[in-house]
Amino acid sequence: EGYSERRVASILKIPKTAVHKNKVKQHTLGTTKLQTGRGRKRLSTDRDDCQLIRMSLSNHRMTSSDLQKEWQMPAGVKCTARTVRNRLLGPGLKSCKARKKTFINEKQRRVRLRIAKDRKDWTVEDWSKVVFSDESNFQLCPTPGRLMVRRRPEEAYKPQCLAPIVKCGGRLVMIWGCFSKAGIGQICLCEGCMNQAKYKVVLEENLLPSALTMFPNSEDCFFQQDNDPCHTARSIKVWMEDHQIKTLSWPAQSPDLNLIENLWNVIKREMDGYKPSNKAELHEFLHQEWHKVTQHQCERLVESMPRCMKAVVEKRGYSTKY
Repeated sequence: EGYSERRVASILKIPKTAVHKNKVKQHTLGTTKLQTGRGRKRLSTDRDDCQLIRMSLSNHRMTSSDLQKEWQMPAGVKCTARTVRNRLLGPGLKSCKARKKTFINEKQRRVRLRIAKDRKDWTVEDWSKVVFSDESNFQLCPTPGRLMVRRRPEEAYKPQCLAPIVKCGGRLVMIWGCFSKAGIGQICLCEGCMNQAKYKVVLEENLLPSALTMFPNSEDCFFQQDNDPCHTARSIKVWMEDHQIKTLSWPAQSPDLNLIENLWNVIKREMDGYKPSNKAELHEFLHQEWHKVTQHQCERLVESMPRCMKAVVEKRGYSTKY
């Protein structure tokens, strides 16, 4: 169009030398595309790259520096850790923060898999007859896990730029609750450490009224609880038999299968912007948030149980995304 090189560089907002080099390249080669054989030669072959990928997959916890050292010995590839990371990005092997999940040993994995296979054909209607229950701890002054602030270098110790830490994590409040597809049940504050005597009182004062409200015909429901020692004590089993409560066998180390954990997480997220000054205020807040849980939320959670069982079978009893 008759523009000068300086004018083109101004319009495209690029250096004038880039315009000149591309102009000369177009004039001499007839194209501005990269030519084959140009640039630095690759330090590794395709076979070397496959070996690196196998090394990374054999031990997912190896760092790029560790892989660089291991790769150099058999293949003789001399490169930096940055090159290793670039090679692994191609097949999608990106360094990520490990997800925190409950440890599952081999015995627990087999039990999880067996129970999941036994109940993989349960329908939503079958799971709607289950009362899910559990306890959860709430801190009066929770310590933020990762708090980001924007500050100047000299403002590192300003009160507004600190993550407050309370000794021993602050006082804890333990809450027991239950729910089913029919809706939420009662919750109660558990003072001190839970034992079989206190747990029996919790069941008498909270489970029985909740089950009666959810299921007028109590013979149609099952009670779910984890394998905490106070839950499986002999006195509790006798109490269950006396009140004709049918319990559901449950695998150990399986919070991902207990739907009530999702409700506890919802309440804990709501606590992020709330700062109670004492246990009474915290208990009142938890009571209010618990009763904000809708029946639609309960129904959606119960409807996910068939997918949870299927996921456990697919993972061969190991942790799932739930």
